Amino acid sequence: MAKQHYIKKLRKNVSVGSHQANWLWGQQSVIDTLEADRWRVYELFVTQEVFEQHSDLIQAKQKQGTELEIVLAVRLDELSRTSEHQGIVARVSKYPYQTMDELGIQLRLVQEETSTPRLLPLVVIVDRIQDAFHFGAILRCCESAGVCGVIIGEHCQTQVTPQIARSSSGAVNHLSIVKTDDLAKAAKSLQEHGLKLVAAETDSVQIACDTPMNTPIALVIGSDAHSIEPLLLGLCEQRVSVPLHGKIRSLPSSVSAGIMLYEIRRQQR
Repeated sequence: MAKQHYIKKLRKNVSVGSHQANWLWGQQSVIDTLEADRWRVYELFVTQEVFEQHSDLIQAKQKQGTELEIVLAVRLDELSRTSEHQGIVARVSKYPYQTMDELGIQLRLVQEETSTPRLLPLVVIVDRIQDAFHFGAILRCCESAGVCGVIIGEHCQTQVTPQIARSSSGAVNHLSIVKTDDLAKAAKSLQEHGLKLVAAETDSVQIACDTPMNTPIALVIGSDAHSIEPLLLGLCEQRVSVPLHGKIRSLPSSVSAGIMLYEIRRQQR
């Protein structure tokens, strides 16, 4: 009887005003977000089984102010609009972007690092990529390659949402992501920090593996539809491409980004 009353109460309170963009689900995505402690979680809805699996972490977050409800799986279906929630759904805040000033401090710390071996500064500028899956894949490549930060624009650009968190396999919880209304200004700031601007451009005759990139680099990635904005492209000191040997003369932006990042890291070693 108590459980039935509880479920009715939950339905009344959380269905109002819910928005798909605020809901994150799946054990990997939600648990990683909780552990990273960067993205604020307002409410957490879990099945009894998942609660028992992660009780220490969940109770710690509850003490920090996250509201907790243990519910039936059918309620999680309603909140996430999918049956693939794996027993856990979270209502989260807007993503906490960093500022260019904060990224600048991080770059200085990396440049002052004296340990050997160390990774040289590497930043990625993402220009007008609207496909959520490509954007998420790019972020996943960036995190795996140990980039210092990712810079995105405010316009014609997919923003960081729970969907991006899932498609990036949680990379958004471990990257410094900056949002700006002026990518060209941000690019100039990176140059002032000693980074060379390199554009990944399909039509460039300069091949990545034949181009010296063993210095601090800011890699600019454009969308498949729009390429790189001309003003931003004009600031780039090098334009390089991935060699293609088939009849299809382009690669998805996320694939190009991954290849370019690991070629840069290979040379920076």
